[in-house]
Amino acid sequence: MSDQETLELLKSIDARLARLEAQQNEPRSLESMPLPPEFSILTDTIDGAFNPASDYGRENLQKLESVGRLLKTLSEKENLDAIETLAGSLKQVAEASVQLKELQNVLSIMTDSVDEMMGKAIAGGLNIENLGENLTKFNQQLIHLVESGALPKLLESGILDDKAIEVVGALGQSLAVSNSHAANAGRRKKIGPLALIASLFDQDIQRSLGFAISLATHFGRKIRIKK
Repeated sequence: MSDQETLELLKSIDARLARLEAQQNEPRSLESMPLPPEFSILTDTIDGAFNPASDYGRENLQKLESVGRLLKTLSEKENLDAIETLAGSLKQVAEASVQLKELQNVLSIMTDSVDEMMGKAIAGGLNIENLGENLTKFNQQLIHLVESGALPKLLESGILDDKAIEVVGALGQSLAVSNSHAANAGRRKKIGPLALIASLFDQDIQRSLGFAISLATHFGRKIRIKK
């Protein structure tokens, strides 16, 4: 290739590069850019959805304005702080939900157990009507205690103290055991004067007699004070 031909080739390349640079620097509008047909369909759909000339468009515009107002309200500092606090409490809410579910399971098990117990009780001869009547009488008596003022006196009497309940429980167990022994023997045990005197040397009987004498002493003292 001669020098003249090389020079012409360089000039041609330079001119082509200049045209490319001019095309790149030329401002281009959105309308002049080649767009796929789907973009035109999307644009028409959006225009139709928010066209203020139609009822559907005005309704969508109102919804959009409502969303804008909501976002503006949520962006306020007080609301952002409240949302942050709420988000921090979600873990506690989840834990409470789990505990509530466990409580529901426990209540379900208790309900099934009560149903089973009631079924066995009815099969064993329990009369539900009598039970209901007894519960009604108990409720009426309890209401009477409250209205008459006897319930506070009962609570203050000491009969419901732990030690008093313990003594009553021991008495009830002793009655049950004694009755069981008598039933097994087929008859009540009889003792004469000599056996009675001999029993006074039994430590259990001595404790019972000591309790009875102490009870009689304090009971007599209370009666005297009341009079």
